[in-house]
Amino acid sequence: MSETKPTLLTVRGRDANNQRISSKDFEAEVRGAAAVADELILESYGQHNIGLRLGSLERPLTIRVKGPAGQRLGCMGLPGATIICEGAASDDVGYLNIGADIIVKGDATNGACNAMAGGRVMIGGSIGARGLTMTKWNPDYQRPEMWVLGSVGDTFAEFNCGGLGVVCGIDPKNPDNVLGYRPCVGMVGGKIFFRGKTDGSYSATNAKLIPPSDEDWQWLSERMPEFLAKIGRPDLLAVLSVREEWHVLSAITPQERALMFSGPMPMAEFRRRIWDQGFGGGDPLRDIAPGLERSVIGVIEPGEFRRKKPFWANRDAAAPCTFYCPIHIPTIDRLRLIREGRADEAYEMLLRYTPFPASVCGTICPNLCIQNCSREKIDYSIDASVLGRSVRAVEPPEAKPASGKRVAIIGGGPAGMAVAWHLALNGIEAHIFERDTQLGGKLAQTIPWERLSRAVWDVEVDRFLKAENLHVNLGVSLSKDKVEALKNEFDAVVVAVGTHQPRTLSFPGSERVIPALDYLKAAKSDAPMATGKQVVIIGAGNVGCDVAAEAYRLGADQVVLVDIQKPLAFGKERAAAEALGATFHWPFMTREVTAEGVVGADGTLLPAQTVIISIGDIPSLPFLPDSVDVVKVAGASWIKTDEAGRTSDPKILAVGDVERPGLATNALGAGKRTAEYLIAAFKGEEWVPFRQRLINYEDLTLAHYDPCADRGATDDQQAARCLSCGSCRDCHLCETICPTGAIYRREITPGPDGVDYEYVSDDDKCIACGFCADTCPCGIWVLRPF
Repeated sequence: MSETKPTLLTVRGRDANNQRISSKDFEAEVRGAAAVADELILESYGQHNIGLRLGSLERPLTIRVKGPAGQRLGCMGLPGATIICEGAASDDVGYLNIGADIIVKGDATNGACNAMAGGRVMIGGSIGARGLTMTKWNPDYQRPEMWVLGSVGDTFAEFNCGGLGVVCGIDPKNPDNVLGYRPCVGMVGGKIFFRGKTDGSYSATNAKLIPPSDEDWQWLSERMPEFLAKIGRPDLLAVLSVREEWHVLSAITPQERALMFSGPMPMAEFRRRIWDQGFGGGDPLRDIAPGLERSVIGVIEPGEFRRKKPFWANRDAAAPCTFYCPIHIPTIDRLRLIREGRADEAYEMLLRYTPFPASVCGTICPNLCIQNCSREKIDYSIDASVLGRSVRAVEPPEAKPASGKRVAIIGGGPAGMAVAWHLALNGIEAHIFERDTQLGGKLAQTIPWERLSRAVWDVEVDRFLKAENLHVNLGVSLSKDKVEALKNEFDAVVVAVGTHQPRTLSFPGSERVIPALDYLKAAKSDAPMATGKQVVIIGAGNVGCDVAAEAYRLGADQVVLVDIQKPLAFGKERAAAEALGATFHWPFMTREVTAEGVVGADGTLLPAQTVIISIGDIPSLPFLPDSVDVVKVAGASWIKTDEAGRTSDPKILAVGDVERPGLATNALGAGKRTAEYLIAAFKGEEWVPFRQRLINYEDLTLAHYDPCADRGATDDQQAARCLSCGSCRDCHLCETICPTGAIYRREITPGPDGVDYEYVSDDDKCIACGFCADTCPCGIWVLRPF
């Protein structure tokens, strides 16, 4: 596993003469910094449009505003952006926001969340008039949310079209009226949760005042702790958790509004006043189209008179476990095979996705599949790590016949081994050239054996070496000339050397500091480095936690990890370090390292006999031909690739950390991706990358699944609990519940996934009642416009 320290940059809103720079110039500087940094500190001075269209889900960005913020903070905010204003903000916070998280720890003025379509805005004080006006909500995305700790001004939620508002009523500007005058005028969607008094001037033709339902209260109580943590007021959780103090203003539906003005019209009167006027004596088409069919259309009709039609969208969308897995392992198929008693096929399928199911997926991976499992909504996630460890001793799958193609892979870490594995299984000779004397890269060199079982690792490496068409060359150093020779000898060359050059910092005494990579490699060798009783680690990420664990093993009594920002360490690595006694100290800026220890910018001395720096590693590419373009980011060179891993040299590809830093599973996923591209290219076929959308959680029907008290630890127990998101479980519920008998099951020729059946809806019988979609446990049946 590898890690790169996020880059932190500061942008100042005043020039060298301490004069305020214009909003335009300030925005240009911020954009330039955002192109290379993951976190920005903005010392603003009233500039407008801070955070405009910055960040993305692929490259998240955090912006901290530490000076006066001008108008339109977070305007057009994008998903992946987090904007934190330490004080108050001016007008139009979150204007046209489409996905950013915007946190204002003080008050905001008028127009907050005006025309917002996505994301969240969290205010630690109160706001002015016209908050949450003209929101827009696309049901395919999360609703926009606005949270206010205090109160709101006049005309709140005017023309709200689906946004959710929460007004907590803490220290309101007007204790007798926390919602201001005339809220919810023209509101057609969404809800307003509020706590406190109101003057009753809300638009009763647009919103109704109701107590929170069980579903409302669950939504509010689940999200309240995060809001309070974001604004720095977790102390208020108990105060804001009294259900009886909360009220809801919910948008009135068009049907409810129609009844308000007209009352229910008897069907006989409707036919006389409206229907007969159109199709009886008042039909304007009767003279020019006398043969037009004018029979009355029934209330419920099949065929072409339906407004919507059901579709059996089996496997159109990906389950969360597959979508979020960097290798896109179809866990639902693995569990289906286990349920069907075909465990051997399930194990072979998994090995065709990864050579390391037990050591990586089952041990060191943070398991994004588990973190995002839909089963969490019922009780707890499927434990994919248990499934991975079950495949530890399984033999490698049978390779396809030799194709005559040969590929050279430079680097025997997880990315290079993944490329070789997938090529070899598909009949392509894979030749690994590794500089070290063992395979595995950082997996074998740096991760403590306490966290990555050596017995498991050795078994999986032995299996890897048994694969046909796979050749390993250890202790090989390459130069530009040798790489050119490989290009001539092989059909393609894949660069997968990882990042093995430690990042360092320049400060007095830096020569006393040991790079984390060197320390970890030595710790797993026969000659570990001498370690003092007191150790300070500069950099508090997951690699730093591994260093802490090894330091304790090698004799340290006290380990402190320091960082200039909140530590990024998480999961198993952080838990292991803290269990041994490691502590985290931040924010801490290192000024110098002396014989006594590490001295901070404020003069604080942290005693240490051993100081280790862990701020990430970068690629070392002296062998790379000049024909391969690189991109420079934060002082390091990374190989520039496309989505298939191709470089500017048509015969050279690159995978793993040399493209971009990531987890071991990211490296395995990149290796599989590029191998699949080469396999398709050698066959003259089109390569299709993973493109499935994530299934909508709302499409699943969870009522069919019972919570489990026993977590279980076997493959069979995990398989039985799977919701099979987006993949038909063949339960026949749709066929059983259809009131007209329109749905039936038929056998088909098995596809690549082995499924030999499908469910069909007969258009001549279907009345588009939606029962099939409402009852399908897996979200397969969906109603779409006819």
